[in-house]
Amino acid sequence: MKSAEGRRKAFSTCGSHLTVVIVFYGTLIFMYVQPKSSHYFDTDKLASIFYTVIIPMLNPLIYSLRNKDVKHAIQSTWKKICTVFS
Repeated sequence: MKSAEGRRKAFSTCGSHLTVVIVFYGTLIFMYVQPKSSHYFDTDKLASIFYTVIIPMLNPLIYSLRNKDVKHAIQSTWKKICTVFS
């Protein structure tokens, strides 16, 4: 990539994909690395809810963070929240 803007866009896209893959497969890895002696069905339920509900809800948010306007709106909202609670 010749320009800094091109590198930033490539990293933004790659970072979004990596985040989604890590969250998606992190849940699966969590399920398979649990020791059988401390295996509870409640953790299975929690992981399945995370896998079927939370991850699909996070995907649009993760990919929308590549947009400058969305980033700016989230940053300004976060600053307002921080000033209210401080």
